[in-house]
Amino acid sequence: MRILFYPDFPTMDGYTLVAMCHELGYEGVTSPDAPFDIAVAWADVTWMQPDETLAAIANRMPVWNIDCRDISKRTVDATMRDVFGYGAEVDPATYRGKVAVKTDENARGRGAVVTAPVDAPEPGHVYQRYVECTENGRTVNYRVPVVAGTIPLCYVLGREPAITHLKTHATDCRLVEPDVLFSRDEQRKILELCDRMGLDFGELDVLRDDGDGRIYVIDVNKTPAGMGIAYRHRWSVAQRREALQRLSAAFGAAVDAGLPRRRAVVISARPAATATTPE
Repeated sequence: MRILFYPDFPTMDGYTLVAMCHELGYEGVTSPDAPFDIAVAWADVTWMQPDETLAAIANRMPVWNIDCRDISKRTVDATMRDVFGYGAEVDPATYRGKVAVKTDENARGRGAVVTAPVDAPEPGHVYQRYVECTENGRTVNYRVPVVAGTIPLCYVLGREPAITHLKTHATDCRLVEPDVLFSRDEQRKILELCDRMGLDFGELDVLRDDGDGRIYVIDVNKTPAGMGIAYRHRWSVAQRREALQRLSAAFGAAVDAGLPRRRAVVISARPAATATTPE
């Protein structure tokens, strides 16, 4: 199986999709003039313009993430409001309480925690209500991989508490089934959000607010990383192997089925299971 990555080619070995292709024995292709079986719209950027080459390819074969061209914080929050009926973004001039300040551009900077109201909001930034998500008094966040309208598994990442900066180090990781973290309705809405954003493959950062109990999708990443040696402190070798095998199996099955078509939303029938215990 040969996969065209276009317009860019993933050069970092830690990209999750690269690790999955290695696991499946798929070969990456850099040129649309070379033979290939499927294509991935690949550019590690927040905003991506429509591409005529990819559009022409999509007329004859699947192109993963071809419609996922805007993963900015505002677009994620606006889509969440459409699907869930609520969001995290607030007016920093009138809101009162702790807020998370982030650049609208994806994965830029560490973000900050400040107290609103804010006299002079920073241009190019978004202000969201601060969502406290803990388990047994420990700060956590949920990482949710999505593959062609399915959620193969989820990660619970333990994190250092956010005092002044939002982006803190992950201290540990465990693998769980989607049913452990989310109701079926929440899973359906997560996948509907992905469908509306054109995300065929990627990962979401999700928090469950300790106060109101609702989940908030705070980030969408169409070029997730974390499978490389630089991230091994997050999980054990056995966990990495299991995650990679399950993600690869889901991706391989979708490719064999000719997906993605137009992202039919599917909830996995896999029964709920307890968390995987790190070695």
